[in-house]
Amino acid sequence: MSNAAAAVTAAWVLVSSFPQGELYRAEREGSEVVALRAEGRLKAPAWAVREVLANGWKYDGISPYLAERKVLYGKECLGGARDLPGCRAVWAYERYEPPVVGARDYAFRMERAFDRLDEGGGFELRWEIDESRGAPPEGVTHMRRNTGAWTVRADGDATRFSYRISVDPGGGLPAWVVNMANRSQVPSVIAAVEEEALKLAEARAPRGGDGTARPGGGAGGGTAGAPAPPGAPAPPAGDGAAADSAPAATGERRAAPP
Repeated sequence: MSNAAAAVTAAWVLVSSFPQGELYRAEREGSEVVALRAEGRLKAPAWAVREVLANGWKYDGISPYLAERKVLYGKECLGGARDLPGCRAVWAYERYEPPVVGARDYAFRMERAFDRLDEGGGFELRWEIDESRGAPPEGVTHMRRNTGAWTVRADGDATRFSYRISVDPGGGLPAWVVNMANRSQVPSVIAAVEEEALKLAEARAPRGGDGTARPGGGAGGGTAGAPAPPGAPAPPAGDGAAADSAPAATGERRAAPP
């Protein structure tokens, strides 16, 4: 069970359906902010979904209102990488500037829990607040909780997914406001992941003589056992030599994670 679901105190209840799947909620121990879980199917191939998730902070639809991101530390990084997907885990700082409610920030750890897509298995990316490599600076409201996970598995040329998340942005917002915002955001994020993964699959697809993409093509083609596309996450620890990295560089962007 993921950290996002570990503290739930009641059964998961269906909240709504959306084009890619269904959204569920569950009460969380000691808080009026509920945990959320979405499950369903994305039209994009699993290798492309994996790559988009590992770089989710780069996409506006997946990480809306992201104003600053800084990698604090990378663990088990290969080939000189300093961030996902080349590292097994990273500790990072992010600051968001959503309208009305004001800026929020947090320091967290994100890791590839497992990656067996190329052998016909699944892939999981999980995260939680973790200040062991550096705490957020003062001056911005710190999130109280941000924990969750994406789990994906190939389904032919499509992807089966589970997305779990529990977020409390802090700052004294009423729980009903937080719950409403979280429920509305989850389907939007999932749709953005699907959209970006479809774009990536199209860009990687082999071309015919007329320049059009060939059906069923692409890096990996969405089939189990196919070679990982360029930029896909490195093999899990134990599959090759790896070393911890030095603290990584700072990145600034406006209105761009999990």
